[in-house]
Amino acid sequence: LRLDKVVWSAFPPQALTLMSMIFVVALSSSLDVAAIELELKQPLDYNGELAMVGISNLVSGLTGGYTGSYIFSQSIFSLRAGIRSRVTGFVIALLEFCMVILPFPILSFVPNFFFGSLLIMICVDLVYEWLWEVRLKLKRLEYALCIGTFLFIQLLGVEYGIIAGVIVHVLLRKMGFDLGTETENIQHNDSGTEKEEFKGFTDSDLLIPTPNSPVEDYGTGLESRTLSSDANGSFQMPSF
Repeated sequence: LRLDKVVWSAFPPQALTLMSMIFVVALSSSLDVAAIELELKQPLDYNGELAMVGISNLVSGLTGGYTGSYIFSQSIFSLRAGIRSRVTGFVIALLEFCMVILPFPILSFVPNFFFGSLLIMICVDLVYEWLWEVRLKLKRLEYALCIGTFLFIQLLGVEYGIIAGVIVHVLLRKMGFDLGTETENIQHNDSGTEKEEFKGFTDSDLLIPTPNSPVEDYGTGLESRTLSSDANGSFQMPSF
C-alpha cells in the first residue's frame, strides 16, 4: 500500500458524490430488507441484517472489492420458487468465483439479447410490483409519496431524488399526516422480545378464559358454566 501514489486532489470534487453514495447504499440496503420482509410476510431483524451488510462491505473494501447489498430480487425469486435452503447462496458464490478465475470471459459467449430480455423482465416485474401492486398494501398518502419519490428520482437523479423524497416524508410527518409507518401488528413487551397483537379481537373473541368469566360449551349443548379462581389465581373447573 503506497499512499504517496494516491491523487488526493481528486477527493474534494468527489466529496458530495461519495457522501451521496454512502447514503444511497445505506438506504437501499434498508429497502432491500423491507422488500424481503414484505415477501416473507414476517418481521426481520433490521439491525442484524444491516450489520451483516456493513461487515460485508468492510471486508470487500479492505480487499479491493466493490460496495453492495442484498440481491433482494434473487431472494424473492428463490422464495417464490419454494427454495428455503442457504445452499443457493453458496452455489451463486461458487459460480461467480469460477467466472473470476476462468482464463477467458465466459459472458462473451452469451448472446446480448439474453441479458437485455432478463433486465427487461426484472424491470417490468419491479415496476409492476412496487409502483402498481403495492397500492393495495399502503395507505393513499403513503402510496402518493412512493410515486412522488419515483418522479423525483427521474427528474433529479438517484441521490437528489431520494433526498427530496425523504424531505417530503419528514415534512408530512411533522404536519401530522399518518403515513402508516407505525408498527401496527408487532409490539415489544418489557423484556424486549416481540409479541404479536391481534387487532380487533378481545379475550372473549379468542375464547381465552379469565377469572370469573363465563365459558360456554357450544358443542355439547350444556348450559354455561363459570370458572372460579382460588386465592393463588389457579382456575378450578366446576362439576357438571
